[in-house]
Order: sequence, then C-alpha cells, then structure tokens
Amino acid sequence: MRKAGLPIALLALAAGVASAQNELSQSTDEGPLNIKPAAPKPGSDGVYTVAPGVVAPVVIQRAPAAYPSDASAEAAEGDCVLSMAIGADGLATDIQVVRSHGASFDAAAIAAIRQSKFDPGTVNGKPVSVRMFARTRFFADMRPTYPRIMVRFGPPSGMPLQGLRGPMMNQRGDTPPRAISTSEPEFSDEARKNKIQGVVIVSVLVTEEGNPIDPQIIHSLDPGLDEKAIECALRYRFRPAMHEGTPIAARITIEMNFRFY
Repeated sequence: MRKAGLPIALLALAAGVASAQNELSQSTDEGPLNIKPAAPKPGSDGVYTVAPGVVAPVVIQRAPAAYPSDASAEAAEGDCVLSMAIGADGLATDIQVVRSHGASFDAAAIAAIRQSKFDPGTVNGKPVSVRMFARTRFFADMRPTYPRIMVRFGPPSGMPLQGLRGPMMNQRGDTPPRAISTSEPEFSDEARKNKIQGVVIVSVLVTEEGNPIDPQIIHSLDPGLDEKAIECALRYRFRPAMHEGTPIAARITIEMNFRFY
C-alpha cells in the first residue's frame, strides 16, 4: 500500500505545481512579471505621505519668517519644525508645531508658511494633499531666515533601522542634522542649453559621523540635473543628529535650486 501511495502522492504534487505555474507568471532575472507595486493611498484624513507614486509638493515662492520685535540674540538662536498638509490648491493647512522654539517664534514660522506658495503634490498627475514638514532656523545675528521644506522629519516609516543607533527622530529633545559645509549644484550642459530650471529634492541618510549616504531623488526635474543634485548633496558635511546627547543616523531632505540669474 505504501508503494502504491507514493506515486499517487507524487502525481498530486505535480498537479499542484502545474496549477501554481498556471496561476503565476514565469519569473525573469528581474523578478516575477505579475508583481506590481501597490498604488499609494491617503491616510484616514485624506492626506498622502511621500512614497513611491506620490510626487512631493515644491515651494514656488518662499516667504521670510519675521523675528519677534522683542527677541534677544541669545533667545533667537534655535529651530522651529512644523508639520503641515499642502493641499491640492497649493495652500498649507493643518499646521502643527513638531518642535517649538517659543510661542512668538513658532507664530513667525507659521505665518511664513501661510504666506508661501506651493506647487501641489500629485498622484498619477492629479494634485493631492500631501503631508510635509518645514524647519525654520532662527539666528542670533537676526539674519533673514526662510522655512526649509522637508519631506519627513527623521527616517521614513518602514525604513530598515539596521546600523542605526537610537530611536527615530520624531521626539522632543532630538536635534536634526545640521549642515556645516555645503555646495552649490552645477547645471548639466544639456539643461543649460535647453534652459531647464527648477527644484530637485534629494533625500540623504546622514550617518553618525555626519556623512551623507544613500541619496534618493524625492522630486525629479531632469535626469541630468537630478544627477548633479545628487553629486552636490554627497559633497555636504553635517553635524549629525543627536538623541539624548548621542549621535544617531537620520534621514533629511535637501532642496537643490537650479536657477538662471
């Protein structure tokens, strides 16, 4: 009985394999042909986060943040980080303070965001509401300051944390990376010839040593300019992010402006 049962079992197994092969497309060197990325979906509030398939909003007119009239040089130095939804109409709504620098400075940063103009984010070419962050750094010498748009505040959700020390940067008391050496992006010959200009947004992971790695294009402009933006971002050097006095790796975004002046 056992000898007779074995061929029957093998036949059943072969039939199951054949059935599975009929259901699934054949694989190639690049992976199964029938696997498609999931379409991006908004949150329960109808707002998207930047992810594959979601194009991030871009600032088209940046308004300055006004220093409080009674602010001292010592009190001025610091950062305010805001969370906001950039709507399909290009206006910022649902503005929330993620990191406070004091009520008067927070109000100045919020006013600057409300006065700024955005090209809205899109999904399949359709304008949608997208969650973004903005960091406004105030200086002791009261120099002009503008909100700097970030796609995320710290590493994106779902990002592998192997090699990262400490929690993600989304808690009070954390200090984001700060650039100590920057560079200006260069035009590609083709972009200069065709007079292509605009903004490229590059995301980099800043290591505990302050070095940018793993560059990713969040908002593309032109293949040649995207490449130049990455080259420029990798020349930056940073003071690393800190958590409870310990350097940690954190992902940030950098806006690269290509303009003819």
